[in-house]
Amino acid sequence: MLSEDIYILDIGNSAVKIACYRNGLIQEVKRASSEECLSFDWKNKTVVFANVAAQEMVSEIKKTARKLVEVDSSFSSGFTSKYTSMHTLGIDRLCNVEAMANTGIEGDLLCVDIGTCLKFDFLDRHKTYLGGSISPGIDLRLKSLNDYTARLPLLQKKRFPNIMGASTSHAILSGVMKGIEAEIFQMISWYEAKYPDLTIFVTGGDASYFDFLQKSNIFADENLTLKGIFSMYNRYAQ
Repeated sequence: MLSEDIYILDIGNSAVKIACYRNGLIQEVKRASSEECLSFDWKNKTVVFANVAAQEMVSEIKKTARKLVEVDSSFSSGFTSKYTSMHTLGIDRLCNVEAMANTGIEGDLLCVDIGTCLKFDFLDRHKTYLGGSISPGIDLRLKSLNDYTARLPLLQKKRFPNIMGASTSHAILSGVMKGIEAEIFQMISWYEAKYPDLTIFVTGGDASYFDFLQKSNIFADENLTLKGIFSMYNRYAQ
């Protein structure tokens, strides 16, 4: 078990999540922009990160951190894999699967990560990663409607409870939000039909926009990726 404070950074497309680990346990978690992250005092700290976006920010942190370690697909993990292109597997997906593999839960496991992209990743009962799926998340869907049409507006609002929109803005919100909701729950339904004892982990910055059924096999864990990063680093450091 690592005794020093370890700062874990999950550097995503939209934001940075920062966790402080002490004696193997998360002490606090912050969500920050790239600019806010750079303003933190990294002097003499051990910083471990998984990065899908911001190399420039990492270079700046490296100037003051005592130790800077990037977790990537070369690190050993707590599972085996049948994924045919591990070198292209997003580090966030890899860390989510690593975190699931270390929960101690028996049976088949599914991660639903709702962020910039909507990602499903499946780990079977033998701790073998079989793959999953990737599709656009909420912001990408809203942005694409604005980018590839002449008149549709770019919307920031995400909550819209109705299935029928009585204005163009509401029609977009209905299509995007209800569409992604239908995708999420239909995908879960397909997995549950094939794997009856499935345990599901829900994570990601946009997960709060969706109401998941209160079922004993569904767990919301907003820190799943951070836990996976720490787990891979902990194995590497020992």
